[in-house]
Amino acid sequence: MKNVFMLALIFCASFCFAQKEDLKKTIKEESIGGSLDFTKTIEEKYSSAPFIRFGDILYNKKDFAILFWGAKVKHLGIESLDEAIKLWEEIHKKKLTKSENKALKTGFETKFE
Repeated sequence: MKNVFMLALIFCASFCFAQKEDLKKTIKEESIGGSLDFTKTIEEKYSSAPFIRFGDILYNKKDFAILFWGAKVKHLGIESLDEAIKLWEEIHKKKLTKSENKALKTGFETKFE
């Protein structure tokens, strides 16, 4: 019985890992030019505004799109801010700037309804 339980735990762990990898793959595919690329949406909605206020902070359009990306990947199941930062940097092949990092963190930690 103990062996069956261990086998079930191993199977569950590998299934969860596979789902997590599928999620990351989907996020990578959709982040540039896909459903997780908010740059075009932000530009269309705020075309005449040089900055966008969110809370007490003004964001440029690029950082505001990163804020939305952070909120969306959290909603999709990315569990930690560090994981989200690493994923964004892998996708864009560059390090986040200080303002981009702050925008991603704000989006990741904000609860949207």
